[in-house]
Amino acid sequence: MNRKESAIRTRKLAFSAMLGALGVVILYLGAVINVLDLTTVALASLFVFFAVIELGTPFQYLIYAVTALLSLLLLPDKFAAVTYLLFGGIYPIFKEMFERLHHIIAWILKFSFFNTVLSLLVAASVYILHIEDSEIGFTIGLYALGNVTFLLYDIATTQLVTLYLVKLRQRFRIDRYFGHKDAQNLHSDIDKTDRKE
Repeated sequence: MNRKESAIRTRKLAFSAMLGALGVVILYLGAVINVLDLTTVALASLFVFFAVIELGTPFQYLIYAVTALLSLLLLPDKFAAVTYLLFGGIYPIFKEMFERLHHIIAWILKFSFFNTVLSLLVAASVYILHIEDSEIGFTIGLYALGNVTFLLYDIATTQLVTLYLVKLRQRFRIDRYFGHKDAQNLHSDIDKTDRKE
């Protein structure tokens, strides 16, 4: 590893630590203001999307792990931390992998992943966290609402990633800052998915 590669790796590591810490702060807001817990999980997941595009392996896993671990340790209300651990933090990584496949298979995998996570969250809420809420349970209404919300979240994040890759990334020359990592594979996959749909 030459000096330039070492400097880029150090820069990515420092940036990953900063994003991990910022993710914890955002999730903490969701733990304090309960109505914002899912919103803060969605916001914190954007840092992992950024890492998937710009930083690559192992940095996206590092941001996910640091944010999830610190949130579980520090947050007074663990629901946002558990939601991030099981879904928000890891889904950007899975989304990138799923979208390399045919779009029908990708959507089947996405919804299978989401519904598995939703079942785990319901079970954790009821049996581990002992959240007493009549709306939390293995009900058709919860799964229907959850799947619609997940669909909107997936579409919204796809649009945000596309906006970033097409306009913001080159405008702010972010690719040069991180050593011009080849993030166009993700962009190509998104384009292919959009065309097939």
